[in-house]
Amino acid sequence: MAKKTLSATLSVSSIKSLQKELEKYKDSLTYKCRLLAEKLSKRGVEVARVQIADLDAIFTGELIQSLHSEYKGSTKFGAIFAVVTDSQHAAYVCFGTGWRGKNTPYPYPLPEGVSWDYNTGKTIRYNAVKGTYYWFYPGKDGQWHYTEGMPARPFMYLTSLELQKEVVKISKEVFGD
Repeated sequence: MAKKTLSATLSVSSIKSLQKELEKYKDSLTYKCRLLAEKLSKRGVEVARVQIADLDAIFTGELIQSLHSEYKGSTKFGAIFAVVTDSQHAAYVCFGTGWRGKNTPYPYPLPEGVSWDYNTGKTIRYNAVKGTYYWFYPGKDGQWHYTEGMPARPFMYLTSLELQKEVVKISKEVFGD
């Protein structure tokens, strides 16, 4: 994309013309910032799906299918888009659960406002023979299932790291070199 030079002479009409050009340029930047946020969130969905697969976190397919890009609102100079999942168990996959999660915990700083405990809840029991905690839960198949939890699979954090690597490339696509 060629760089455009704006100039004006010292006349009222020339200054007004320059103001209009600057306003158009500002509007184009706002649009491009919005487009950048949208493209990053859509790429984030793709990356998160790969992370879920790479971390062996596909259980029923519900988590991977629930990922989507979502518009969250406008800002003065663009918009906010997010990578979102509607899955009720996404946090459990991300941070881990139970005895297994405690032994393989979430390895990164927790997001602001998030706290996480392992081996908590009214249904947790201790297996003195194995030295582990466990619980039973009802499955969609109508059967009760035994679990000791699962290790953390920080797919969203890893997605954010990957997007940080790609932000310059995607910005150049949107804004030009």
